[in-house]
Amino acid sequence: MNDNNINVKQYKAIEHGEISKVKSIVLHRTAGSSAISALNGYASGQKVGAHFLIANDGKIYQTASLEQLCWHVGILYARCMIEKSCDPKELTTVTALLHQKGFSFSKRVKNVSRHELGKTYPLRYPSNNDSIGIEVVGRYNQSTNTFERPTNKQFKSLKFLVDLLVKEFSLNLKNDVYAHGVIARKKKAEGIQLLQYLVIEATP
Repeated sequence: MNDNNINVKQYKAIEHGEISKVKSIVLHRTAGSSAISALNGYASGQKVGAHFLIANDGKIYQTASLEQLCWHVGILYARCMIEKSCDPKELTTVTALLHQKGFSFSKRVKNVSRHELGKTYPLRYPSNNDSIGIEVVGRYNQSTNTFERPTNKQFKSLKFLVDLLVKEFSLNLKNDVYAHGVIARKKKAEGIQLLQYLVIEATP
């Protein structure tokens, strides 16, 4: 993006082909202690990453082109099951995939995710092919299953960036911005603090 507040530092390793129309934003945490560690991973050829990274001091890095998709979402939950909105036929289909005999749990949830990708957004949660990913530096505490609280500078930068992206892609803040842990099989708390801040405009 062309903005003086954004430091463009793109890494080809995390770009995986042309993205389709951007319809959503997914909020992530790095589970690391610094932006440098994340950037070093990208520089060393790491394939998984997001379009933006927000450091502890609030510095915003654009790490991938907005015209390229990044592998940042992972294995999707079935949206209608999470939100209890499945019609009877779809509920039967997803339930059968989740409990299919002869397959490991890993294979079954991947089959559900693959089934979800056959749907259009917003009937399903965001995918790599229609979402922008934002990583916010922050460590994960395994004993409490929580991420450390983002700094005030991170919160401020996140709001600035999301406001820019919402305007750029004609998105709706309350409907098209998601915490990663809600939509995919990642740590449940991932992105929750970030989304709460954006929605209620107060730091948790």
